[in-house]
Amino acid sequence: MNPPSRSQAGFTLVELMVSTSIIALIMLVLVAMTNQTSQTWRHTTEKIEKFQLARDGFESMTRKLSQATLNTNWDYLDSAGKVRDKNVGGAAYKAFVPMYYGRVTDLRFVSGPMFANAYFGGLSSDMRRPGHGVFFQAPFGVVANNAAYGNMDNLLNTWGYFVEPGYDTTTPGFITAGGSVPKRWRSRLMEFMQPAEQMSLYDPITDSFDWFQVSLTSPARPVRVLAENVLTLIILPKLSKADEDNRASKQNVKAAMLSPEYVYDSRLTLNPGATGTDTGAINPKNQLPPILTVTMVAIDERSAERLADKYCQGAAQGSPTPTQAAMGLDIAASKVGVNYTNLFTDAARLEDDTNSSQPGDGDLYDMERILTNEGCSYRVFTSNVSIRGAKWSRVQTR
Repeated sequence: MNPPSRSQAGFTLVELMVSTSIIALIMLVLVAMTNQTSQTWRHTTEKIEKFQLARDGFESMTRKLSQATLNTNWDYLDSAGKVRDKNVGGAAYKAFVPMYYGRVTDLRFVSGPMFANAYFGGLSSDMRRPGHGVFFQAPFGVVANNAAYGNMDNLLNTWGYFVEPGYDTTTPGFITAGGSVPKRWRSRLMEFMQPAEQMSLYDPITDSFDWFQVSLTSPARPVRVLAENVLTLIILPKLSKADEDNRASKQNVKAAMLSPEYVYDSRLTLNPGATGTDTGAINPKNQLPPILTVTMVAIDERSAERLADKYCQGAAQGSPTPTQAAMGLDIAASKVGVNYTNLFTDAARLEDDTNSSQPGDGDLYDMERILTNEGCSYRVFTSNVSIRGAKWSRVQTR
């Protein structure tokens, strides 16, 4: 008898094709997922790296701002609020009649919009510096002659921060020789660092102040680039939350603010825009603001290159047009219905307009709308900086 036949085990061609298709589909899904994860990781890493220098510059700036000092003391003042003349034996010294005690200091703190701002004197009457600036004294011990003063770590320096557009002046000459390499027009966060040997003091008699031994317009100015592609810097001096809430219960929201127009000058008895009957409670004269809300808007290099190519062609260093000074954002703002020159001039509109019930209508929101419409990759840095040397007093009313 023949043995019973056994069926041959195996797959048909159709089964092989179906299984191969399923495996290929699974592989495609896995590759797509791996690709997506890789792209997300790469994009996130690039984004962090793009803004790392801006973040480092912002942290350095806020750290130094917290060390600002005025070294305030109390002295006799006359009926005009002036101290006794320093010329001992002179007519003004002998004619001095003390009327009351008041806060006095030989130092100064100033912040506010840089462009066409009378509170910065002649330092900012041109169009080259958009956004805000802040200048102060602090014991950083930075000197030009390390051999003579290098061990004096607490010497006072005049310090400051502002945003300035211009060409890249750090490119080596052998690269730009012959004009083969185009110049880069960018907006940068600048750090002003006056050595302690050039320290000058405010004169309360003449109300004059040799703020800088070397001006911001001088080729020999002591500045360095702290971060590139920074479009604007916003400095808002504030009272403590308790003091501001207390004033808000007595005044309207804007009157409750320490610097309604962002301007703070330690020489003034009341900042521009600040009103109310209890002026003694908000008198900034010879005082440091307790808190600074510092905000900085930065973009990546690709976005900066696109803005410069689009709006800043033919820029002339030293005399930029408004478009060049703003990296073209004044024109870009008009496309979304925003007046760029009005941004960051009213502190009540910084984030949400406190005079409006509509959310998301502040200046930062408008700035983001402009950048989004231009396709820019941007980052907004913000921090509340407590100034350690601030000892706010409500006593003096003059």
